[in-house]
Amino acid sequence: MKPAKQQVTPSQPGENQPPLSPLQAALNSAASPSQAYETYIDNGLICLKHKIRNIEKKKLKLEDYRDRLKKGEALNQDQLEAVEKYDEVMHNLEFAKELQKTFSGLSQDLLKAQRKAQRRETIMKLEAEKKKLRTILQVQYVLQNFTQEHVQKDFKGGLNGAIYLPSKELDYLIRFAKLTCPERNESLSVEDQMEQSSLYFWDLLEGSEKAVVGTTYKHMKELLSKLLNSGYFENIPVPRNMQIKEELEEEVMRKSERAKQLPKESVKEPEPLMKLLQSEIQPQEVKY
Repeated sequence: MKPAKQQVTPSQPGENQPPLSPLQAALNSAASPSQAYETYIDNGLICLKHKIRNIEKKKLKLEDYRDRLKKGEALNQDQLEAVEKYDEVMHNLEFAKELQKTFSGLSQDLLKAQRKAQRRETIMKLEAEKKKLRTILQVQYVLQNFTQEHVQKDFKGGLNGAIYLPSKELDYLIRFAKLTCPERNESLSVEDQMEQSSLYFWDLLEGSEKAVVGTTYKHMKELLSKLLNSGYFENIPVPRNMQIKEELEEEVMRKSERAKQLPKESVKEPEPLMKLLQSEIQPQEVKY
């Protein structure tokens, strides 16, 4: 007869695996590597503290044996062998104390490094938040100006330093500007209306494939990035009619300022209104 084959049962996951070292266990349970090493060092310091305490107890016992020997007292064989190990015990005690000092220094250095890393992480997060806010404000500025007719004309024709945009992309921008920079809706509270606008900006920053105004947020993000990089919004050209109006307003302001600076004596008193009217309506002599 053939010998029966021995059946080998497959081992379950986790069986026959070597136990984790204290450091590996700390790394698995900790939230971050720095926290794991700090825990590992703290545990090592606790173990050393107990070890030092035990060695000091042994040292006191051996010193007692040595004193008894000096006094001529008889000791048993085990006590005599223990006394011979006194120098070894002292060496172990000094080594343990030096190790404790080293571990304490490592713990302090690790704590300093951890705090420094946390500060750096906080600064990086703050800078990221600032960058997001700065981007939102830039996009909002572009969209608010894009609601102006002369800006739309510049991009439609590629005029005055504006890049050319097809009608479809112009329509996307105009519709998205109305969503993100809406007029005041009295049926909603300011907080609710701003929350709606903030959701549009958030999805825009994420650049998701979610649909919006006939396209996607990803496409809108690329389009707005192209506008920001074009340089047009660094110095938006003013239309001629608005420029003339501004010049007239400035001229009126200058004349008003000059009039205020003139001395009172040089300013003639205006004639009474009724006197002027009488002179105008007084019948004139008709010569034939």
